[in-house]
Amino acid sequence: MEQVLAFWVHPRSISTAFERVFMERGDYKVLHEPFSPLYYVYEKRVDCPGQHIDSNVPHSYPDIKQWILEEGEKSPVFFKDMAYHPFDHIIKDDAFLKQMTNTFLIREPEKTILSHAVMNPDVSREEIGYELVYKLFEKVAGLTGKTPVLIDADDLEDDPEGVTRAYCEAVGIPFINEALRWDPGHVPEWDSWKEWHVDAAESSGIQKNMETFDFGLDDKPNLRDYYEYHLPFYEKLYQHRITAG
Repeated sequence: MEQVLAFWVHPRSISTAFERVFMERGDYKVLHEPFSPLYYVYEKRVDCPGQHIDSNVPHSYPDIKQWILEEGEKSPVFFKDMAYHPFDHIIKDDAFLKQMTNTFLIREPEKTILSHAVMNPDVSREEIGYELVYKLFEKVAGLTGKTPVLIDADDLEDDPEGVTRAYCEAVGIPFINEALRWDPGHVPEWDSWKEWHVDAAESSGIQKNMETFDFGLDDKPNLRDYYEYHLPFYEKLYQHRITAG
């Protein structure tokens, strides 16, 4: 089987822009959030605005896993997904985790939470995402005996070339500088969550501070509580990030 490169993230983490880099590379089959149908449609864990999930894609955990592995038999695969989408299943699936190169991305929580609240005012604490990113990171570290590759969104925005190069070196693939730039526009892979990826669609590369907010953590119910709850998980993960150079 070819390399299956998993990119585990939390929402609003600049992950879709990094995914676009892999689309531009052209040497990986890119699967966009393949486990989101499991969480939001098959298991109906919570309601979320702006979903247009294709009824023809796999929805159950076994079927999604099989899809990923079948694609991995044909070519290298890159998929990015929220750790909480398949967490209850994948945390017990050592064999599947061992078949993949599991990597991670985090972003400073205040910006993430405000960004999420813009898109989904009723966002749940679990959907903020850091806790289950941390638990999956620890699981992978225990399985492999190695610290998983993790990057931080602020580092990535500050130095897209350097951090992307460091990521590629860490996972053993060539760095392709040309993949860091693209023509703005929506791509079909994002149809299921197109309203959530407007900034990525309007970008021509990984850009800093594309979002602005007219409210703060204390202006909406629960947001400050979410921040205080998830901040320790972010801080623990941040200690393990790789940086340029």
